[in-house]
Amino acid sequence: MAGAESHELSRAEARRAAYADLGTAAFQFSRTFVDVQAVINGRHFGINPEWQQVDPALYSTLGSRQDDVAHAAMIVQLHGPMEIVDLAWDIYAQCQRAERRLAEYAVVLRPGAEEARRRAEEAWNAVSKARGIFLSNGRAHLEGQPIPLEGEPYLHTLDRPSLDRES
Repeated sequence: MAGAESHELSRAEARRAAYADLGTAAFQFSRTFVDVQAVINGRHFGINPEWQQVDPALYSTLGSRQDDVAHAAMIVQLHGPMEIVDLAWDIYAQCQRAERRLAEYAVVLRPGAEEARRRAEEAWNAVSKARGIFLSNGRAHLEGQPIPLEGEPYLHTLDRPSLDRES
């Protein structure tokens, strides 16, 4: 019995680490996305807008961050369950979409810049939302709760009554 219990604890810890690594990779992708977007914003919306090149190393970092998300999703795929794996790959798909929207924003001419920026920001928000849904469901799975959670799982804590209100 002790061996089986130890094995389950080890599996749970491996899952927890895999889920955390994916959440971290997605967060780092988002941070790099914002850094690239800031340079592009300066081209169109600064006080004295002027064209400036995005440092190729920054684009390279964004690509590496996206690869990190894919690698982390693969590790989650090894640990499962399938509902969590599907959510992990959704994060990667949202990162790909965000990168495409950012590339479109980088080459748009000034008249279309506002719309391109809006699409890039929506894609960035989708990465954050996918990360939140993944982490909430991952936590639920680790706590033995049913998954997938319904609705906006990263907001579920707002629905819980606080100890102050329970009288």
